[in-house]
Amino acid sequence: MGTIVSYISPANTGRTDDPDPATGLTSRDKYLVRTSWARIMKNSTDSGVALLTLFLKNHPEYLDLFPFKNVPLDQLSTNKRFRAHCSSVIYALASIVDALNDNELLIQLLLKTGSSHISRNVKAKGFKDLQDATVELFSAVMKPDELEAWKKTLEVAFGVILKGLVEGEKL
Repeated sequence: MGTIVSYISPANTGRTDDPDPATGLTSRDKYLVRTSWARIMKNSTDSGVALLTLFLKNHPEYLDLFPFKNVPLDQLSTNKRFRAHCSSVIYALASIVDALNDNELLIQLLLKTGSSHISRNVKAKGFKDLQDATVELFSAVMKPDELEAWKKTLEVAFGVILKGLVEGEKL
C-alpha cells in the first residue's frame, strides 16, 4: 500500500534508477521536465517570444526562413505573426512534454516535426542552434537539476527530429 501511495502522491519526485530503455530519461528527469514546464506555460506565448527572440538574436541568419523576415528584430516581439509562430513553437514543445510517457507517440511527433521542416529549408544546424537557445534560455529560469533534465530531454528530442529531417530528405 505504501508503494502505491508514494507512487501517486504529488510529493513523488521520481526515481533516478529507472532509465527508460528508449529515451534514457528517468522518472526523476520526466518529473523535473513536467514541473518546470508548468512554469513556462503560465505565460506560454511570452515564453515562446523569449525563446525565438534569443534564437534569432544568436542566429539572425535564420530570420530569412520565416514569413516575418522583413520585420526588424527589435520589433518582432509585438508582431502578431511572430507571436503566433512563437506560440506554435511552445505548443510543439508542450506536445513533447505531454508525450514523455508514450514513446511511440513521442517518436512520431518528433519525426513529423523534422520532416515538416524540409520544405521550409531548415537544416540540422538550425535545429541544433534552437536546442542551444532553449538550453540558454532555460538556464536563466531553472534550477540546475531541472536544467540537466531538460538537456537530456532535448538531446533525445532533437536527435529524433534530426532523424525525421534526414529520412524526409531521402524521399
